[in-house]
Amino acid sequence: MSRRFLLVGLTGGLASGKSTVSDILRGLGCVVLDADLLAREVVEPGQPALAAIAREFGPEVLQPDGTLDRKRLGAIVFADPERRRRVEAITHPAIRDRFLARLAGLEARGFEGIVVWDAPVMIESGGHESMDRLVVVVADAVTQRARALARDGDPADVERKIASQMPLAEKARLADYVIDNSGDRAAAAAQVRRVHRALCAERQTAVCLSGVALPLAAMFVVDAEHYGRHRLDPAKAFRRLKKTAPRASWVAFHRRPPSAAFVFRGDPTTNVRDVAATGAHALGLACIVRTFPELVRLEAATPSHAVTTPGGSVVVVRGGKRLRIIAVLCSEDVAHGEQDVGHLSRNVEVLSWVSPRDAICAYARPLRGGSVGQVTTTVLRQIRRKRARAPLMATERAMSVIRDVINGALLT
Repeated sequence: MSRRFLLVGLTGGLASGKSTVSDILRGLGCVVLDADLLAREVVEPGQPALAAIAREFGPEVLQPDGTLDRKRLGAIVFADPERRRRVEAITHPAIRDRFLARLAGLEARGFEGIVVWDAPVMIESGGHESMDRLVVVVADAVTQRARALARDGDPADVERKIASQMPLAEKARLADYVIDNSGDRAAAAAQVRRVHRALCAERQTAVCLSGVALPLAAMFVVDAEHYGRHRLDPAKAFRRLKKTAPRASWVAFHRRPPSAAFVFRGDPTTNVRDVAATGAHALGLACIVRTFPELVRLEAATPSHAVTTPGGSVVVVRGGKRLRIIAVLCSEDVAHGEQDVGHLSRNVEVLSWVSPRDAICAYARPLRGGSVGQVTTTVLRQIRRKRARAPLMATERAMSVIRDVINGALLT
């Protein structure tokens, strides 16, 4: 792969507002390839796909001028999943060929930026697995149905179409980024801009580190260098990873031993659990993996009044005391009832749980003997106090390290 653009899948459900998001992304400079437009092209008169559809479904799906009667065909396929699959078997290969030809053209002319593949059934067809990142647009059920009725006017038809699609909640679970488009355009635009900034940052970091655009993830070593234990030379460890676990496509590492992080290509086909296991085998220490979007969400959760010191630490000042901002990464999800927010000890405060397994903490480091590892120890103690979780591990990184990874301040 030599392309310098990040390929982003954009999908959603009926009337979720995906077209609005697509328009905003286009206005931000993204190249948007629309699956619906390509689908119209491949069934134009004279195209092999149109002839195949007419043979399969009969001449009644054609209008008098020989063009496809989309409404009639839609009524047939939305009512019968098997017949819908037969249409897709005819059209999808032709759409895919045109899509790949457009990508090849962009690569040939050296396009650098974000390319968006806007496709309504991307997940259902498995196409999301070939994307660098996946963005899913959702809307609440009431808004979705109201929009669909305003467009189509037939309640039974709307319900039939919604029932024929994968539920939005299931699609959202597979997404790198979710945009809730239940509100107005201004609210959607603010979310889209945040996602666009994150995508651009990932592309820029990947190109800077490896010369090409690719999805990134980072592996963090658990308990390295804490209290003088498990000494780790990041450069040697990085060479060991590249030698013993080359399939992960390691591209960079963080230079400071206590903050060891190793960045690799993390596309949708990469099993992050396997990467953590191979990393642990190569380094002899447990490892935890996070994708670039997960790190972006952690960074975005940093308090807005935090400042960066001349030494690079991200801190908040409260009552004359300087508190370091620390991200705690757990090896598995923590149940909702265990997500405590507030003071866990004299020196450790959980500011927020960004996800069921990632927390942002503030740490008042003691003048003597104050390893940052105390934050993880305190968080794990609180979790285990409520529920025994022997296998649960966690590690922490100063927010400055998370920012280093996001911004590509690493060595290759």
